[in-house]
Amino acid sequence: MKYTIIVFVYLMTICCFQSIYGNNSFSAGSMISSYEHLALKISGIVTDEGGVTLIGVNVLIKGTTKGTTTDIDGSYSIEVDDESQVLIFSYTGYVSQEISLVGRTTINVTMMEDVAQLQEVVVIGYGTQRKKDLTGSISSVDAEEYEHQPVNRLDQILQGRTAGVNVTSSSGAPGGTTSIRIRGANSINGNNDPLYVVDGFVGADFRDVNPSDIETIQILKDASATAIYGSRGSNGVVLITTKSGKVGEPKLSVTARYITSEILDTWDVLDAQTFAEIANERARTLGTSESFTSADISRFASEGGTDWQDELLRTGTGQEYQVDYSGGSDAITYFISGNYFDQDGIIINSDYKRYSLRTNIKANLTDKLKANLKMNFIRRENNNTGGGGNTSGSIAGALAWAPTTPARDENGILTVRDPISSIKGNPIELALNDAINESNTLNANGGFQYEIIEGLIADVSFGISYANTQVKNFSAGSISNNSSARRGSMENIFLQNTNSLNYRRVFNSVHRIEATAVVEHQTLQNDQVFTNASGLQFPDLRFDNITLANSLTADANRSKQTIRSYIGRFNYSYANKYLITAAIRADGSSKFRGDNQFGSFPSLALGWRVSEEGFMQGGNFFDDLKIRGSYGQTGSQAVPVFGTITSFNTSNFDAGTSFTNGQLTSGIKIGNPGNQNLKWETTEQFNVGADMEILNSRIGITLDYFQKNTTDLLLNEPLPQYSGGGSIFRNLGEVENKGFEFSISAAIINKPDFGWSSSFNVSFLTNEVVSIGDREQIFIDGNAGAGLTNLPEGVILPGFSLSNYWGLKYLGVWQTNEADQAATFGNVPGDSKYEDINNDGVIGGDDYQIIGTGLPDKLFGWNNTFDYKNFSLNVFFQSMLGFDKWNFTYAQAVMASADAREVTHVDIINRWSSSNTGSEIPAFSASDVAEIQSSRFVESGDFVRLKNLSLSYRFPEDLLPGIGGSVMIGANNLLTITNYGGIDPETYSNLGPSDARGADAGSYPNGKTWTFGLNLIF
Repeated sequence: MKYTIIVFVYLMTICCFQSIYGNNSFSAGSMISSYEHLALKISGIVTDEGGVTLIGVNVLIKGTTKGTTTDIDGSYSIEVDDESQVLIFSYTGYVSQEISLVGRTTINVTMMEDVAQLQEVVVIGYGTQRKKDLTGSISSVDAEEYEHQPVNRLDQILQGRTAGVNVTSSSGAPGGTTSIRIRGANSINGNNDPLYVVDGFVGADFRDVNPSDIETIQILKDASATAIYGSRGSNGVVLITTKSGKVGEPKLSVTARYITSEILDTWDVLDAQTFAEIANERARTLGTSESFTSADISRFASEGGTDWQDELLRTGTGQEYQVDYSGGSDAITYFISGNYFDQDGIIINSDYKRYSLRTNIKANLTDKLKANLKMNFIRRENNNTGGGGNTSGSIAGALAWAPTTPARDENGILTVRDPISSIKGNPIELALNDAINESNTLNANGGFQYEIIEGLIADVSFGISYANTQVKNFSAGSISNNSSARRGSMENIFLQNTNSLNYRRVFNSVHRIEATAVVEHQTLQNDQVFTNASGLQFPDLRFDNITLANSLTADANRSKQTIRSYIGRFNYSYANKYLITAAIRADGSSKFRGDNQFGSFPSLALGWRVSEEGFMQGGNFFDDLKIRGSYGQTGSQAVPVFGTITSFNTSNFDAGTSFTNGQLTSGIKIGNPGNQNLKWETTEQFNVGADMEILNSRIGITLDYFQKNTTDLLLNEPLPQYSGGGSIFRNLGEVENKGFEFSISAAIINKPDFGWSSSFNVSFLTNEVVSIGDREQIFIDGNAGAGLTNLPEGVILPGFSLSNYWGLKYLGVWQTNEADQAATFGNVPGDSKYEDINNDGVIGGDDYQIIGTGLPDKLFGWNNTFDYKNFSLNVFFQSMLGFDKWNFTYAQAVMASADAREVTHVDIINRWSSSNTGSEIPAFSASDVAEIQSSRFVESGDFVRLKNLSLSYRFPEDLLPGIGGSVMIGANNLLTITNYGGIDPETYSNLGPSDARGADAGSYPNGKTWTFGLNLIF
C-alpha cells in the first residue's frame, strides 16, 4: 500500500506544478518587466494545426533570457523593447518558430508537429524501428541523461534508471565486478548476465566500452524484443550505439576530471585497552590464562593500539581525460576519441587504469552504396588486491587482528602473527598481495550497405574481436611460510559475419511494411595457459621468475565454438493504429549434438494505438495511448563447450591393492560423462503493457506486466562415487520470474529560464524455483565464510528464490528462568538459543532451514534535473528493497564464544549477563557454541541511496569566443538510508552460482566519491 501512496503523491505533485506553472502569473517576463521601461506589449494565441490551443509553449525574446509561456487558453503576453526584436516559440514535439515583430502587436502562432520527432527511431536487433510502432518492452537511456554526471562505467549509467533492471556492485574496488539482471535470473548454473551488442557486435564485453563514447543505450526486455537474438536473448539484451560524426565543421571536445573518494563508513571496534580488559575477563570466565598484564593495559590506555582499518584505508584519487574529434561532409563523417582513466581505490594496493581509442567512420560511396568502419582499442590494468570476497580477505582481517598487536616491529617489518593466536595473515600483508589482470582488446567491425531497389537494402558486415589477458597473482603467505604465485595468459578470438536484407515501404499512405532477413555466423576460440607455484625460493620476486619454487604445476587448454543463425522479422502497421511484429530465429550451436543442435525461437507481438482512433479525437487528454502484448521464446546454451563429450582423467591406484600386485599403478578413468541428449534451456515470456503521453506530451507513462518461465534448466548434477564420481550436465527443472514495472517521466516546469524534469520507475519482481527435477534440494557452498561455516551456506529449494541462506534460526539467549530447558541442550543461561526443528534435543544439521534471501523484490529509481539559465542540477536516488544480507564480517568480530582475537566489535560490551538480560549477544561461556551460520547475523539489506548529485554550469557563448564548454562538480553515494549494520548494503560475496548472492564476507565497499570536471569545445 505504501508504494501505491508514493506513486500517487508523485503524480499529484506533477499535476500541481503543471497547474501552478501552466499560466503566466509567474512568468520570467512579468518578473523582469516590472523594473524595466518597455515600449511594446505583444500578445496572441498559440494553437496546433487543428486549432487546439497549446498550454505551456515557451515564448522567448531572441538573444535574451526574457520570456513567458502560454496559459491554459493558449494565450500569452510579453513586453519588448522595440519592434526590431524577434520572438522564438518552442514546444515539445513541435518545430520551433522565429517570428519578427515588425509592425505587429498581436501575433497568433500555429505550431507545426515535428515530423522528425514523430519519425524518431530506436535501435532494435538488426535494425531500427519508429518509436511509435514499437510493440515490445524497450527502455532507452540517452547520453544527455548522464553526460554531466559523475559516471565512468556502463553499470553506473544503467543503475536505477530503467524499470526491470537490477544493477549491483559485488565489489566497490576500482574496476570491480558488477551484476546486471534484466527481469530477474533464469538459470541456476548458467550465466544470467544480459547479452551486450555494441554497434552490431553481438556478445561484446561491456567493460570494453568507454561511457563517454556512448550515444544511446536500448534495453530489450520482453520476448518480442529479445527473440531476435534467440539462444542468447533469454537474459535480456543491452544494445549500445556509440557516437558518430555529424555533417558540419570539425569539432574538438576536451574533458578533464579529477576524482576523490573515501569509505562510506567504518566498523566500530574496541580500542586496545578495552579489548585487553574484555579478553582477560573471557579468559577468567573460561578458566584459561590471561593474555595481558596490568602494565599492558595501562600502556594501552596511554599509548593506544593499532587501528587496523586505518592501516588499510586511504583517500582514493583518480583522474580521467577524454578527447573527441568529429565532423564530416555529405560524403564522409568521422568520430575519433581517446580516453585515459586512472583510479586508486580506498584500500591500499587496489587500482585500475583504462586506456581507450575509438574511430567511427561512415562514407557515402555512391547514391546507393554506403560503407562504415568502427574500431576500438582498450587496455585495462587492474589490481583487485586481497581486499575482500570472503572472511580471509584484508577487510575481514582488520576485524580479526587484535588492536593490541602492532602492525610492524621495531624495524618496520610487518608482524607475521597475532600473539592472540590469529590464524589469519596480517591484514596489511593480505592487502599487499597482488591480483593483477592486464588485458588488451581490439574490436573492429565494418561493412557495406547497398540499396538494391527503393526500400530494399542489403547489408554485409564483418567483425573481429581479439583479447589477450595476462594474470599475475602473488600471495606472501608469511603466516604459513609458504608464498605462492600464479602467472597465466588468456587469448580470445571472436569472428562474426552478418548478412541481412531489410525492406521498408509504405503503401497507400496507411500500410507500413518492414521486413528483415539475416544469416549470421559466429566463431569463438579461447586459449589459456597457466603456471602455479608454491614455496617460492625468492618471494621478493613475487610472480616474476616463479620457476624457482618448491612446487610447480601447469595447465593449458583450448576451446572453440560456433553458432550459425537464420533470422527473420516482419513488422506491419496499418494507419498508425494497428501494429504487428513477428520474428523467428534458428540457432545452431556446436555445443550440442544431433537433433538438439538447432533451436528455434519465435515471437509475436500486437499493438493498438488507441489514441489514433476516431472516437479519441474529440478530446485531448491522451496525446498518445498504445496498448501492446507479446509472447515469445528465447534460449540459453549455458554449458561448457565440451559438455556433451565424456572427459577422462589420470588416476593412481594404491600400492597395497591386490589387483596391482602391491605396485603403484597409474591409469585412466572417466572424469565427467558427456550427455549427448543435452538441449537448449528455453525461456517463454508473456508481456502486456501500455505507453501513454498526456498534457501535451509533457508526461509519459509506461506500464508492463510480465511472466517468464525457463524450462529444461542445464544443471550440473554430481554423480555417486560408486559410479565413478564426477558430474554430468542434464536438462532438469524450471525457474519462474514475474513482475510489474511502472515508469513515468515529466517536464514539470518548462520555462525559458527555469526547467524541472523528473523521471521515476519502480519494479516488483518475484523469482521462484518451480522444479529441480527429481532432486529435493541443491546445496551451495561458495565458502564465503572461509571455513567459519560448518555446512553449505546456501540452498536451492522448489518454492523459493535462487538465493537462499541456509542455517539455524536464532531465538536469542537462554534466560535464567529457562535454565532447566537450556540444560537439555547442554547450555546455561546466557548461551545462544536456536530452534530445534525436529525436537530431538540436539542442535545440528537437521535443524538448518532457510533464514534469508539475497534477491531484492522491489527496485526504485528517481531522477530529477533542475535547469536555471546556464546551471543544471541533477539529483538521482536509487533503492533496493525486500532482500537480506548475511553479515559474516560482523559475525566473526562479535561471536562471544570464539577466541578472544575475534571479539573486536564494540557490541560485545553489551553482552548478556545476569544484570543485562535484555541483550541478544551471548555471554562468555564454555558451554556456548555460537554459530556464524544462523539468522542472528542475517539483516535486512533494504536501502535508499542518493546515488548521484551533480551541478554543472554551461559557459555563455560570449564568455570565450569560439569556445564552448562547461564545468561540473558531482558526488556518488553521498547519502545512504538503511538499517543494515555493515558498511555497504549493496556489495556482496557470492555463495556459489551467479545469483546465490547476498553475503557480506569482507566485501570491498563502494566509496563516497567526489568528481570535478571541465569540458571545452572548440
